Amino acid sequence: MQKAFFISLLLISMATYSQKKIHYNFILNVTFMANENFGNYDEYEDDTDWDIIVPRALLLRNGFDVTLNNFVTLGLNLGLDWHQDLEVLAIPYYIDSKFTIFKGGNKKLYIGGGIGKLVKLGKAFERGKYYKTGLGYQVAMDETHHFIFNIDFHQKKIEGFEHERLNSLSFGMGMSFL
Repeated sequence: MQKAFFISLLLISMATYSQKKIHYNFILNVTFMANENFGNYDEYEDDTDWDIIVPRALLLRNGFDVTLNNFVTLGLNLGLDWHQDLEVLAIPYYIDSKFTIFKGGNKKLYIGGGIGKLVKLGKAFERGKYYKTGLGYQVAMDETHHFIFNIDFHQKKIEGFEHERLNSLSFGMGMSFL
């Protein structure tokens, strides 16, 4: 409870001192892999599986960002990761930073990174550490609404996991508003 209070206080103070607006963002990321059943007959579908790649994991992210200046954005995010094949559920919470590479008109290209932890809410969820880095592209529809497209590399260091870490490359899209 003290950590949640501290993080909320930190975010509010960042917004107060920076005199900038807080933006809420929601992003849906998907990881893909080569289809292990490519060319095999699927009795359930009653058809041959001709999909070359298939989704492997679904990663939902949402959080709040504060733009400190034209080049730096800091944020606090919470997510839900579901790796169906590996039977892994994780809830990462992390501090995120974005650094603008190019900004022109209503478009922005940035690199970003984040560090945080995995929350264990029950037996189904994993505990550990979380790291993220990636490249993003943001297009503004107006002053308050932005579309986001990103490619992110995620690493989860999971306690008791077979390989001790789970790496994923994901493609995502989402929105930012407020």
